[in-house]
Amino acid sequence: MIGAYTPEPALEDDAALAKANAEASAESHARDHELVAAFKAGDQAAFEELWLKYEQRVYNHCLRMVGDEEESHDLTQDVGIKVIRNIKNYEHTYAFYTWLYRITVNCCIDFLRKKRRHAQEVSLTPNSEDESADQVREHTIPDETFVPDKTLLNRELSEVMNAAIAQLSEKLRAIIVLKEVDGFSYEEIADILECSRGTVKSRLFRARERLKEILGPYVAE
Repeated sequence: MIGAYTPEPALEDDAALAKANAEASAESHARDHELVAAFKAGDQAAFEELWLKYEQRVYNHCLRMVGDEEESHDLTQDVGIKVIRNIKNYEHTYAFYTWLYRITVNCCIDFLRKKRRHAQEVSLTPNSEDESADQVREHTIPDETFVPDKTLLNRELSEVMNAAIAQLSEKLRAIIVLKEVDGFSYEEIADILECSRGTVKSRLFRARERLKEILGPYVAE
């Protein structure tokens, strides 16, 4: 007699983890909506709780986009002000963080475009301009089969990588940061950028290909 199929423990663990993550995410979104509603009703403490939850994430995104701590702090404050001024326009038809990141991305892109118009070089690595080409080349790439989506979150991310990302256009830089640093899915990024999933995949492909071109000499070594 053939016994009943018993799922492998690893598969059961994965399913349980996915379910737990989904439930936690749903609870988080529901709490966000409660806080937004309370803030709209005049509860200042509700906004403080909401901003405390996301402020560091907003700052991290800004830092990866513009590469300067002071400018990132300023941008984070700008995002907070925009949220307060425009939260009345937020609708609960999509997650709060989608709306928040849309504001964050737009603030960063606007900042970078203004900076570019003034012909100022943008670098994701503070003081990297002080290094010689030889010093930059001494930084190592994690492995020779470099794949951006697997290494951007690595704590050993090199200054060479940061400099390469800084050479991307504002839109391609945003797509890389949203996917590889913030960890959003294609669908989430599409909602944030208000574009199709296909557009997200296309931009991400171009961004990765461009990074490979820029990092080619270092990878070859």
